[in-house]
Amino acid sequence: MSADNGVYIHKFKEGYKVIHAQAIDNIYWHRGKKKYNYRILRNMFKKAKTFKTRSDALNYALDLNNKIGYTEYGISKV
Repeated sequence: MSADNGVYIHKFKEGYKVIHAQAIDNIYWHRGKKKYNYRILRNMFKKAKTFKTRSDALNYALDLNNKIGYTEYGISKV
């Protein structure tokens, strides 16, 4: 059985946000096209920690990934 999880970084207006999530591919469904579904994207990242710099976000993502122990997709940019 697949874990289907990863640590994801996305840049929003307010800064970079980092989450651990499963089924991240759900953010790409929009009327059958390969576009972001911004409602789902926002909902997945709404409680995430926000960082001003990409470097800070990546450092946090590395720590989070190590804390989780195993992620199928590792760390990815959305």
